[in-house]
Amino acid sequence: MPNLTIQEILSITPEEMPDFIRRHTSTRTLSRVVKSLNRTLIEGDEAARDMAASALRHLGFHETN
Repeated sequence: MPNLTIQEILSITPEEMPDFIRRHTSTRTLSRVVKSLNRTLIEGDEAARDMAASALRHLGFHETN
């Protein structure tokens, strides 16, 4: 993740989220953030997978089955 931890993503307030998305979209780093979280979903231990899933939901990406 571009200098971001999962905990830092989860600490972004709802009010700050639009600016976070805008900033990372314009600098073309949002896809790296999402890829890193997806990698953790696949390769991480159970606790890491749960946190990565929470971070993705926090960013506005919802799970589909």
